[in-house]
Amino acid sequence: LKLAHKPLRAALHKRAASLLARPAMAPATKRAAAQPPKGSAGRPAKVAKSAPVAEVDDKFAPAFELLAELNAGVPASCIEMLTAALPHALEASKENRHNFQETVLSGMAEICQKEQAKRESRIAEGEANLAAQETAKAGAAAKVDAAATEEEARRAQKEAAAACVASGVGAAGAAAGSLAEARTAAAEAEAAAEQQAKGKEDFMAKVQELFPPLKEGAWAKKDWRQRQKAIGQFMGLFAGTKVPQSLTAALPLALKDAPGARGMFAGKVVEEGEKVLKEHSVTLEEAIGAAKATAAERLEDLARAEKLEKDAVLSRDLAQEECIEKENEWLAAEEVLAGLKKSMADFPEEDKRLATELDEAKTALQTLKNAIDQFKLLESPPPVATELPQEVVAPAAGAEDGASTADAPMVAEVEVVH
Repeated sequence: LKLAHKPLRAALHKRAASLLARPAMAPATKRAAAQPPKGSAGRPAKVAKSAPVAEVDDKFAPAFELLAELNAGVPASCIEMLTAALPHALEASKENRHNFQETVLSGMAEICQKEQAKRESRIAEGEANLAAQETAKAGAAAKVDAAATEEEARRAQKEAAAACVASGVGAAGAAAGSLAEARTAAAEAEAAAEQQAKGKEDFMAKVQELFPPLKEGAWAKKDWRQRQKAIGQFMGLFAGTKVPQSLTAALPLALKDAPGARGMFAGKVVEEGEKVLKEHSVTLEEAIGAAKATAAERLEDLARAEKLEKDAVLSRDLAQEECIEKENEWLAAEEVLAGLKKSMADFPEEDKRLATELDEAKTALQTLKNAIDQFKLLESPPPVATELPQEVVAPAAGAEDGASTADAPMVAEVEVVH
């Protein structure tokens, strides 16, 4: 509570002086007093007067200081009344005060008690606010710690989820690579099986086209060139077969002759050639089976690779969803932590404000107490200490002043000021 005491004190001082300097009005009468005879020396009529304070000086300053302190919480009319009445009540000694003057002083005391209680209540309220502030700070600090722990945990979960995503992406990429290789291998195996089947088909077609006419001697002697061409093509079918070199050398000579002109050895050579072709046909069939089996295996590998790639993609997608969820949870925890830290940043300013309010309340209470103490000294001044008179010794007989009564001691009259 900060009041401009000096201007208020001056205003109160001026108001008190004007009120105290105002004479009391003469009592109203029903008729005028009789006039004395002309030329007589009659006394003038007396006018009732109050006993005003001689002057309003600084001795009433404590009263005005106290009124200035009470001004904010007391109606202006009450302040005006006390400004007028207090100097009269204080001017009179305690034992000579009128009942009304005692009432004024007791009312002043009651007002002071209420104001003091009000200011003490403000101090209690300020202390309670500071205590509540400390409790709030402790609670906020605990919340910050808990939020920091939560944020750290959420951060760890987010990072773990991100690591799972990275692993899932790598696994999905590897599975995609394996799938591509499996598809290539399956395609190559199918192509090889088809090629084997077509090779056998072409081989058997050539055998059926060339061997029966050569074995039966279907060409006439004049078509020997065609026969030799067919023999050459037929011998080409033995490429890649397990035929002895002696057979490949003898078989073209045996096929030149007609069946009836062939000797026993030539007949055996033709039969052996036919046998080799049949064996080669079986070999080709076995190769086709092996190629088909390999193609089937590659298809199984492809199916497994497709499943692995599908599972890897699914795992990657789930990991990404989990990572997004953990990212959002971490962001929420981080936002909560940031908000709590921001609220903690507001505490110092609030601490300062509450401390200032409490200090002002204490200062206001102490100022009021000091003003009350000074007023009490003005209301009930302590007795003035007086010194005992010193004994005055009369001059000896025969002195120049010739005073015969100097032997008697002189006692000074002492006035006790109340």
